This record gives sequence, structure tokens and C-alpha cells, in this order.
Amino acid sequence: MKVLFGVCSWGLGHATRDLPLIKGIIEAGHQVTIVARGRSLNLLKEELGNSCHYLEIPDYSSPYSKKDFSVAKFLSYFPVYMSQVIKEHERIKKLVKREGYERIVSDNRFGIHNREVPSYFISHQLRFLAPGRVKLFEMATEGFNYSFFKNSFTKFLVPDFKEDSLSGDLSHNLKYFKERQVEYLGILSDLRKKEVRQDIDYFISVSGPEPQRSIFEHKVLEQAPRLKGKVVVALGKPEAPEERGSSELRIFGYLNRREQEDVMNRAKVIIARPGYSTLMELVALGKKALFVPTPGQTEQVYLAKYHREQGNFYSVDQNSLNLARDVEEAKRYQGIKGKPEPQEAVKKFMSVVFGE
Repeated sequence: MKVLFGVCSWGLGHATRDLPLIKGIIEAGHQVTIVARGRSLNLLKEELGNSCHYLEIPDYSSPYSKKDFSVAKFLSYFPVYMSQVIKEHERIKKLVKREGYERIVSDNRFGIHNREVPSYFISHQLRFLAPGRVKLFEMATEGFNYSFFKNSFTKFLVPDFKEDSLSGDLSHNLKYFKERQVEYLGILSDLRKKEVRQDIDYFISVSGPEPQRSIFEHKVLEQAPRLKGKVVVALGKPEAPEERGSSELRIFGYLNRREQEDVMNRAKVIIARPGYSTLMELVALGKKALFVPTPGQTEQVYLAKYHREQGNFYSVDQNSLNLARDVEEAKRYQGIKGKPEPQEAVKKFMSVVFGE
């Protein structure tokens, strides 16, 4: 089959979690065209090479800023957001008509679907959680998502477990989405656990949308030299992969997936954003972590709080980050172990989308 696969470009997490799915589609003999842009597109090209076709189509400007989230700002931005989604969808309709795609998969690209083609939407966030957990607002956002998506997508694929979930209320305890419309796949990660010597004390992954990625980078580079032991930092910049530092503090502009797999397996503690893709990687590798949520990114703020309360991972606000102090507290948390392997999620995905 000819498959169109859309990938959201807010940070690299969507691209990394989609890698095992795209590889599974290719290994089954299907032709894949990837729609992405920026760093996400560059990462996918580097990892997948000429096994896919690629299209750079802009998705949506990020609503995040240097300040925290506000409902008023979110609502004022919404018309701009919807205009961008509509433009994206019009372009995709023309593309599908010209190229004759037989399946469409969209990871949080809301305009990438077609009513005449089986279309599948990947997301771990079927409702929006505002700070303070305003129930009426949450129900309204879930209701909007449901009414907007129900006639656009064949099924909603959630990279999580139906029971004992990682995403909590982001994609569980739903009011509007029907059980038959939602398929819980399990965790997605192309990183595999390896039995190697843990000779890195801390691995710090800097990621996320700008400008907060650069703000986090500045704090990390300022504080990392104060950590005791061997430290490796990855700045999440594929366009600038140079290495610098010393034997005790190595700083990489970028690590490819195999390099990151090696470093994360060797690390005793990982310091990162609680992006959902990162969370799934930590579960796949059975690691402990310190989470530093992106200010204003409500999903990360919720996940950090949720897993801190569950006793899984410690988290701290970016503005009050003190690495030397906070990593000691993070070591006391248990992490998450004993979950099914990511390969099981790929098998389920292939069964649902292609009947294989």
C-alpha cells in the first residue's frame, strides 16, 4: 500500500516515537511518504534514509512562550491554530487525490486525514488539561476534539496501556470518545534495553520547542559542571552535532538514535523534559529520572505531577532547578519497570491499520 504518515514537529518526541511504526510499515513492504518539517524531518531522514519519500509541509506555530500558560491566551490563539489546520488539510486533500494513498497515519497533525481513505490519529492527549484542573474546560476540550475528529479519523491510537496508564487523564476516563474508537497500543520506543555497564552518572537531554529549549540549555550548561561524576549532555540540535567538553563533562549538539540508546543504557540517572515520548523511553529502558517540565506546556506539567505523586519520577520547576540538589531526590524514586516491550505496540499497530 501507499501510506502517508504525518509527524508533528513540536520537539523531536513525535518523530522518535514514530520511528518503530514507520520501520514496521516499511518492513511489511508498504511505501511510505513522511510529512514533517524542521528538526523532526531532519531526524527522520537521518534515521530512515532513502527507504521513504519525504515532504516538508509546515504544521502549526507553537503557542508556547517564555511565560506560563493562560486559558485566555490559549483561546485567543485558537482561531490562528484552526486556520493553519484548515490550510494543511486542503493541501493534503490535493496530495491524496494526486498520489492515491491507501492509508493515512497522523501523529498529532490534525489536518492530515481524508474521508475517502482509512485515516488513523496517534495521540496520548485526547483532552487538554489546564492548570488547576478546571473540569468544565477539560470536558469542553475533549468534546471539541471528539466532534472535530469523529468524522475525520477511522480510529484513535493511544501509545499507552489501557490499565495502569502512563498518560493518566490525558487519554483515560474519557467522557465523549467511545471505547470502540480508541485503541491502546502500549508504549512506543525504538530504544532497546541493553545489559551494559552503567559508567555514566547523569545523562541530560535538552529538548522541546523554542524558546524554552534554549532557556533550559542555558541552565543545564551553567549547572552541569557542579554535578559529581561523569556527565553527558545532548542539546537536541541535529543541525549542530559537534562535541565539546572534557572526560567528566561531554556535551554533544546532537546524538543520533543509536548513540542516544547507548548513552541512556549506560546512564544511572536521566535528566529530561517529561515529554511523553521520553517517558516511554524511560519505561522501555527501566531508568530513573529527574523531570524538568517545559513552562507553559500543560501536558508536561501534568505528567510530571502525576508521576511524582505515583512515586515513579521526581520533578522540579525549571525556574527553581538546582541540578546538584535535585538529582539526589530523584534517586529516591523507583521509576517504572516490568511493562510489555515496545515491539508489542508495533504488532498491534500493524494489526489495526493493515490487518496484519
